[in-house]
Amino acid sequence: MSAHRRNNTEPAPTAPANMMNVDGDDHRPAGKPIPQAVLVYHESAHSIVFRDGLRRQQGAIRQASSLMERSASVLGERSAAKGMGGERVGGGCHGRDDDSAVDVGVGVGATRPSSRGGENGGGVVVDPRLHKRHSLPVVVGRRREEQDAGYESGGSRGSGSSMSSGGIGVHRSRSVASRNAREVKPQSPAMRPAVIANFQPVIEPLEPLDLNASNIFEPLLHADPATLEMTDAESEVVELLRKEQAVVKTIRNADWSAFLQKFKPAEGDGAGKRERHPAERGRHNKSRPKTTDIDFPFNSFVTSTSLLPSCAKKMRCFGSTGEYAVGVVFALPAGFPNDESEDDAAKRTLTWSWPSGYSAKTEFNIDDYGNLINGREEALVSLSGLRKMNNSYLHDKDYIVGGRMVHGGLTTIPYNEVYVRVGGLGRISGGVDVSTGRICNDAAGSGRSFDLGIGLPVALFVREADFGHLVRLLRTRARYSAIIGFDAAHDIPLLYITPERGVRVFTQELQHQVLKVMARDLNPFQNPMLAHKTSFENTSEPYLRQKLEELLDLDDDNIKGVLTPEEMARIAGGFGATDESVAKLLDKAVQRDRIEKKSNLQDIVNEGLAFALRANDYHTSRQLLILYTLVAAKSRGESESKPLLDADEGYLSDTSKRSSSSKSWRDAEKNIETKGGVKELLFRDERTLGLETLHPPPPPPLDTDRLRSATNSDGLLAVLGAAQVLRAMQDKSAKRRVSECIDAMDKWIQKGEQSVAFRVAAWRDQRAAQGDLKIAMENDSNMMAFLSNKAIDNRKKFVKQLRDAAAVTDFDSLKFLKSIHSMLAQMNSPCLRLELLQYVLGLDNRYSIAHVSRSVELAATCLSLSESEVFSEDGKLMTKGAKSSA
Repeated sequence: MSAHRRNNTEPAPTAPANMMNVDGDDHRPAGKPIPQAVLVYHESAHSIVFRDGLRRQQGAIRQASSLMERSASVLGERSAAKGMGGERVGGGCHGRDDDSAVDVGVGVGATRPSSRGGENGGGVVVDPRLHKRHSLPVVVGRRREEQDAGYESGGSRGSGSSMSSGGIGVHRSRSVASRNAREVKPQSPAMRPAVIANFQPVIEPLEPLDLNASNIFEPLLHADPATLEMTDAESEVVELLRKEQAVVKTIRNADWSAFLQKFKPAEGDGAGKRERHPAERGRHNKSRPKTTDIDFPFNSFVTSTSLLPSCAKKMRCFGSTGEYAVGVVFALPAGFPNDESEDDAAKRTLTWSWPSGYSAKTEFNIDDYGNLINGREEALVSLSGLRKMNNSYLHDKDYIVGGRMVHGGLTTIPYNEVYVRVGGLGRISGGVDVSTGRICNDAAGSGRSFDLGIGLPVALFVREADFGHLVRLLRTRARYSAIIGFDAAHDIPLLYITPERGVRVFTQELQHQVLKVMARDLNPFQNPMLAHKTSFENTSEPYLRQKLEELLDLDDDNIKGVLTPEEMARIAGGFGATDESVAKLLDKAVQRDRIEKKSNLQDIVNEGLAFALRANDYHTSRQLLILYTLVAAKSRGESESKPLLDADEGYLSDTSKRSSSSKSWRDAEKNIETKGGVKELLFRDERTLGLETLHPPPPPPLDTDRLRSATNSDGLLAVLGAAQVLRAMQDKSAKRRVSECIDAMDKWIQKGEQSVAFRVAAWRDQRAAQGDLKIAMENDSNMMAFLSNKAIDNRKKFVKQLRDAAAVTDFDSLKFLKSIHSMLAQMNSPCLRLELLQYVLGLDNRYSIAHVSRSVELAATCLSLSESEVFSEDGKLMTKGAKSSA
């Protein structure tokens, strides 16, 4: 373990930038202040094992800092900027002056290209991402060969400045002239802690984007149907609302799945059923019109709706916009020759209507014989009567609301109520059922009817124009598609309805604008109702199912023609997208990589992971990592000349089978602590998985250093940790570090067996490090374990496990992960052993036993699925031994 100090200023032309030694000798050029010394914990197994030697050097380093400060004070020079490293924040070092002259940052386990040079043959490791928004500072440390030479001495060898594998350090972002012009004032020893490699001192979240869920999408406010170019379906719905031939219903956010499921027929012949009207309990002897010979594809049932005034103006809908965010529009039957015939049909079929401001509460005001009670029947009005009232609300100054005359009118009118039968038929547009392609004629009895149902919703709408509601509208359409079917939801009109503006159309062009904003400037977010129900530790089946139903489909030609692959990846990670569309997106990236000889695939996945981190969404980040591994494995098995997917095929082209396509990998870790969960699935005898003959390597490494330093979420740490584990396996750094750990631990054991004092000192420094570094330990180190031989026995066993693992594995297959997982399962309260495993895998101090275990399990899930999943010739995902789902 070694430490070094580095001058923050450029060396003078006549002399090198010499350092003040620990004895206080000053070799600096006269009249020039000496910058503060920097203590570096080198990222190596030796620096972890022999931590006590480094800690003992802190006194000498602080003494040197004190002498520098005293010297600077005598000279009377005032600093124009903060010293290197800045102030201590959260136990680490991070500071920046106003001119960004000096930065200190964190980099964990990342190998970056170095630019040789600097002082005495040292070099500065250059971070190629400095020009990007959320880049890490350049990392400075010592070269690996200098670390190896200084393991045993515990002192400083040379003043080189290059670190080959991550850590914490300093970079300078000014020119030579600018840096020489700045004078550095040394900080007091109390303000200057040691810089710790592989230590995350403070979480630095990604910078927020410009917009959030509460910002208004202004173009929608001005989307007047009279000035828009609309589709035929949109024009038809707008005309229905203008003529008051449509009713609307708002749905409670928590009731959407139940509402949509009511339309779906029970398993069997698929024929829809007519649910009994509550009033029909006492009317069995009364005849209804004879049912036609048409088999209706959906169930029909009665529900409360509202008949809005012309163009949907002035009347508010039921419920608050927060709890009832999205609503549906149903078209009423057409073809009646006059209002009287429509009223007669409504009365005969028990289609009840009540005026604005009257609370019918139908479910509570029907007796056992099916009769309306408590004055509800006397308050009924006809549909034509509702339209007359609506016209009065829009054009008269004085009118009746709730049985009272309102002089001067109201700005907003309370909703009315129409108790009507919905369902039966599918969504009818242009006289055709879009679900079945069947011609529907209301007048001929083959279309909508009050008795058999007015069909599925013909449009969806929201009542707020902010991004939160618009994203919820898109997710509701996705759920409509997942439950009812793709055909019924495809191109369904989306509307914005308010009493002040009436109806506004959320056209395809406006949807594309919103998607662009979602991918660039909108801070992503989960469904607020699901955010705390689908976390890493708390994921209930109903809420997870709803989350899967709300995944957006990015494999739409309209979307693919508007968004770039990077933008689609951001939406997938931040807001959620279907497995099929994400897999196809990654496949396209692989094809681009083959043509352009670039790494588009890794860049796209990292974009998605960054937005998943912004949304704090464990499930979308896990989805991206697993699908990335599967696509990478599939690309290695395909010839370079063969396309990975047909132009018109996805992993599952049949959207009705989406749930089954996701089940094979989504269930892999659902109950990781239960019998039959991931541990038994992934770590059973390798022969059952055929691992003795098939070892697909890990996917190309993902650079997630910045993302790991920006979150403390358990779930996201597990996903990003799994990506780092796969990276350590793929770039062979795990193999090198295991060898280093074995060597370092052997030396510690040898010294520990020879000296009790050494073990006591090691325990003392271990405890101090636990407090200073906030290492992810559940319990403090037990002194008795060090006084006795327990600590030595534990570490001997640990070394043996590492040595056995190194002997039987190539570090790039499930065997390596199985060995690591076995070690973790046998640990109770590890300190040093856990630190070494963190080092081997390239993880930082926040990764507790549980975090490391979960990261290893997810990495094993990725590798296991890449071995057990194969792809049929048409590109669809299927499990070995199973028939294709196509």
